[in-house]
Amino acid sequence: MKKAILVGVPHHCNLGDHAIAIAEKLLIERYYPEYEYKEIAEENVHKCFDKIIKNIDKEDIIFLHGGGNLGNQYLFIETGRRKIIETLKENKIIIFPQTIYFQENEEGKKELEISKEIYNNHKNLTFLAREKQSYEVMKQCFPNNKVFLTPDIVTILQESKDYTSRTGALFIIRSDSESNVEKQFINDVEKTVKNYCNNIEYTDTAKGGQIYENKRKQKLDEMFEKYRNSKLVITDRLHGMIFAAITGTPCIAIGNYNHKIRESAKWFKDLSYIKYIENDESLENIEKFIKENVQENNDYKYNNTFSLDIFDKTFKEIRRN
Repeated sequence: MKKAILVGVPHHCNLGDHAIAIAEKLLIERYYPEYEYKEIAEENVHKCFDKIIKNIDKEDIIFLHGGGNLGNQYLFIETGRRKIIETLKENKIIIFPQTIYFQENEEGKKELEISKEIYNNHKNLTFLAREKQSYEVMKQCFPNNKVFLTPDIVTILQESKDYTSRTGALFIIRSDSESNVEKQFINDVEKTVKNYCNNIEYTDTAKGGQIYENKRKQKLDEMFEKYRNSKLVITDRLHGMIFAAITGTPCIAIGNYNHKIRESAKWFKDLSYIKYIENDESLENIEKFIKENVQENNDYKYNNTFSLDIFDKTFKEIRRN
């Protein structure tokens, strides 16, 4: 039986990546039901590369895990992706929705040239870009490959439920190299939020130990429930914002070190309960949003139809070729 192989699924603690993996499996089963689904962990691309290659046939389709790792920031993942694409020249390969970001320095430019050479030499490689800026960059950098514009794949999930009592606010703020927000700004936002929320919890969508496939859904369900019980989310994580969208939770999303949150927020322009800001946004505007979306206790429902429609059209085109 032909196989649909999802390569690069996470075992680390980032729930955003685990939500991506769940959504990827759903779409593979939706569009390729005649294929047997298999998945390969991110770390095994390097550890077990020869064994992986031996078990892949020419008629198998390779799907590469999406996210925000197409670039030199996470070179371990980029080099693994290159190995797969360079080696499996006869296979159809689809890269699930990605943000592309090679840093504007000597290393970033060097690594981009390496990726361009490898990816452009594959005759049946398709990119899905999860926002417009990445789409334009991919079209420019990979003219020999097919490129489609879609939302982040997690937008196909629908996790809002009938109205339940909400309380408090969640602050989900990065502490790694992708952070671009000053602590003083967060402190000022916190003071404003305290005027409308009884309690504030600082947590993260990326903490704790490893998560394997058998615990993936459980851990995500626990986080989604935390969102549904909260009046407000303040975050500078992309999937911090997306989790808010799909659970119908009011959210203020703050820009990070690159364009991925700013550009991805445009998919939610019709959701009044999602607000994107830069880290110099006035506290007056922030408080206005909180009054309109938290104080009024509005009951928001997420509709994933827009996302599924885009993916349906995209994969109809991909399967045609």
